[in-house]
Amino acid sequence: MSVDSYLELFTSLFGWAFYGILWDVLVGTGIVYLPFLGILIDNWREPAQGGEVGHASGLSLRRMEIELFIALLVVVLAGQPAALTPLNAATLSHSPPPTLLDPTPATATVASPQSTYGTAGFTGSAATVNVPVWWYGVIALSSGLNHAIIEGLPTVADMRTFEQQARLATIADPRLRQEVSDFFSQCYIPARSKYQAERPDTPAITGILATYGPDDPDWMGSHVYRDTPGYYDTLRPANQITGWAYNVVRDTEYDLTAPPTWGKPYCNQWWDDAAIGLRQKLINEADATSAGFSGLVVAIAPTLAGEQQNDAVAKTVLTNAPPSWSSNELIANNTSGSGLFNTAGNMVKGGLAAGGVITASALFSVTMTAVLQSLPMVQAIMLLGIYALLPLVVVLSRYSIAMMVVAGMAIFTIKFWTVLWYLAMWVDQNLILSMYPDVNVFLQIFANPGEHDAKRMLLNMITTSLYLGLPLLWSGMMAWVGVRVGQSIDAAASPIKAPAQDAGNQGGSIGKMALTKGKKR
Repeated sequence: MSVDSYLELFTSLFGWAFYGILWDVLVGTGIVYLPFLGILIDNWREPAQGGEVGHASGLSLRRMEIELFIALLVVVLAGQPAALTPLNAATLSHSPPPTLLDPTPATATVASPQSTYGTAGFTGSAATVNVPVWWYGVIALSSGLNHAIIEGLPTVADMRTFEQQARLATIADPRLRQEVSDFFSQCYIPARSKYQAERPDTPAITGILATYGPDDPDWMGSHVYRDTPGYYDTLRPANQITGWAYNVVRDTEYDLTAPPTWGKPYCNQWWDDAAIGLRQKLINEADATSAGFSGLVVAIAPTLAGEQQNDAVAKTVLTNAPPSWSSNELIANNTSGSGLFNTAGNMVKGGLAAGGVITASALFSVTMTAVLQSLPMVQAIMLLGIYALLPLVVVLSRYSIAMMVVAGMAIFTIKFWTVLWYLAMWVDQNLILSMYPDVNVFLQIFANPGEHDAKRMLLNMITTSLYLGLPLLWSGMMAWVGVRVGQSIDAAASPIKAPAQDAGNQGGSIGKMALTKGKKR
């Protein structure tokens, strides 16, 4: 049997184990027999109140037989755990949907849970738990229906995975962070200043901007500075760069008789080198802090050139760990001074940044990550609670068939949430593709944690409402159906119960007639 989450592998077993324990307690204390006693008392009391036996007692006996038969049927089907329908840990499995990070995920079982469930938590689950026939059928039907519907729905690209992984890609190595700041100060700032001062408008630069976008000059790995003569091809850092060998032809400012430990590469070498270049280091750091992020970019944008894919990875890392000015020790964190005006400016910028993080990240990003990740866990825990408490519902309903149907619909309703979440994810991915048809723009804007524009907020609001609203809507609709089903079952049983219910009244009428005739005589 298939379940819908990693946690449900174990909550299903524990839930039905608790069911068995509670049912044994009810049997041992004799509580399970009280509904039968109630049936006997009710069907004896009604004709007795009529004052006459005979015809009334015959109808009452018929009603008693019917109700006892129904109660015994409910006990057999939905009360007593049956060895005929065991829930076996060896047959339970969960097949997670493929994602960009894991296109072929392994099937999780109790023996190989692919998670810490069952190894660090929820340990000690029973290998086999007997389940009543009715509830086993409800669970099997619900799980099979869920998987059949999901298999029939179109596949999705799971763009949200890229957004979540992009938030993790950063610079954890302090030495690399310092090297990025040095490149920013000694290569990017001079090149950017020269470009702003000259404003060159050549066909070559126009072609570069057309290929890589008009905002290409606004970041450290700009192709304008790398591919245009007079920028990165001539600029060099003021200090030696660790890891770059001394070059006699290039590093002419040093004495040949006393060469330095390291050399000073040109900025384009410093950035582009395939082995020790700064961009390659940023890509490696992205894969280290956000597992396989560079491969995720390729999966998201396979049509882009390799150069643009590498730039997208480097941009994401620099966005999460921006460089700071490192050439002047008197100025920290790229500030312009320590006066009153600068302090006020920093306070305003800090307040705006904090406000943006609080409103956008707290309301949307956290909801889209932590809350949505917890929804299958909530589903599994709710099912555990339903399974564990079902014995009390069965007994307190006096072994009602209507209870069987309504409770079965409740289990089906909660398990069907899995289909609704898949539908919400499918709508979300298609909205993303519709609002960001240019994959290059998607890589630069959508995955940027600092970008909270109208499109982004609209997408998050719609997705949140879908993930949370669809299950609520579905549960409400099924509640209406459940009420109608209960009423229909009662209405269907009323023709059988009606003669017996009228038996007391009929007996009372016969008794009154007999008394009246006796008085006349």
